[in-house]
Amino acid sequence: MPKLIHSKYGYETPEWTAADARLEKWLKQKKKDEKRRSDERRILLQDNNHEKEGGAM
Repeated sequence: MPKLIHSKYGYETPEWTAADARLEKWLKQKKKDEKRRSDERRILLQDNNHEKEGGAM
């Protein structure tokens, strides 16, 4: 039986600990990318609204 490592999920094998680390890194990056895309959409919508208001005057 392989040596177990204590992680935040309990005692796991080194392979599972590495897999957990990769998944957490992936989830963190995905959340960061979604926020960036959301911010870009918000800025784009604000720019479009300003153009419409400026053109109507």
